[in-house]
Amino acid sequence: MRVAVTGARLFVDFAGAKLRPDGPWLREVPTVVLVHTGPGTDHTPYKETIGPVLAEDAQVVYVDLRGHGRSDESTPDTWRVETWSNDLSVLFERLGVERPVVIGNGFGALTALRFAQRWPDALSKLVLVNPVARNVVPRIVTRFDELGGAAAGEAAHAFHEHPNDVTLTHFMNTCLPVMLGPAYAVPAMLTPIWNLRVPVEWVREEALTLDLRAELGSITAETLIVAGTDDPQYPVASIEEVIAGIPHASVRWYQGARHAVYRDAPESIRMVRDFVTR
Repeated sequence: MRVAVTGARLFVDFAGAKLRPDGPWLREVPTVVLVHTGPGTDHTPYKETIGPVLAEDAQVVYVDLRGHGRSDESTPDTWRVETWSNDLSVLFERLGVERPVVIGNGFGALTALRFAQRWPDALSKLVLVNPVARNVVPRIVTRFDELGGAAAGEAAHAFHEHPNDVTLTHFMNTCLPVMLGPAYAVPAMLTPIWNLRVPVEWVREEALTLDLRAELGSITAETLIVAGTDDPQYPVASIEEVIAGIPHASVRWYQGARHAVYRDAPESIRMVRDFVTR
């Protein structure tokens, strides 16, 4: 279904009932909202990994951010974290979703962080997977160099310094296998609906200045941070900035896990489910 927010319609899908039979009664379960990674991709990978497991004990809401997937493309000036976080607030109001658990994955963690900063009482729990508060290009390039060799480092540098269709194509062909592993890189490019205008625009504009570190301390929701050590796009040093800014957060590192933590460390899925439902 598509839900109207401010100036756009967001595609939303659901798994699992909110009320479930429990003997002679109906038991209410948590609502979990999955905010996808990107920029440019959509929610579909989570329907093969964490989504079905969470749906055993929670109502799962999949959403495509504005400009992504099956949501309205809108205009490039709205492809910003402030707009995406506001869209979530309006979406929850329109759907009648009260105090959900918000899970931000990779790029989606920026929107989840900003939502939790702006409306700290509007969510019950926060899960951040490979979160960063800003885009630090030298760290990204160095990590691609370390994990993928000079070709990956050069492709990452070229795209982040000169984002356009050509450098993005080279980045995806060279760097996605480093981020995701060779076996998953091709399905990750083919299965979701991609809007390749979004990564070019976002890296060219907001990524240059966005910095959410100053207001991390305003996040009051119970928080779990799930982090892989080998995601070059979201390096350890940048994840550690988020950890330092949310001192009450529980943190779990997965050695060797890359961008797709749920695939590289499947045990992380059960841990997130336990955090959501306890």
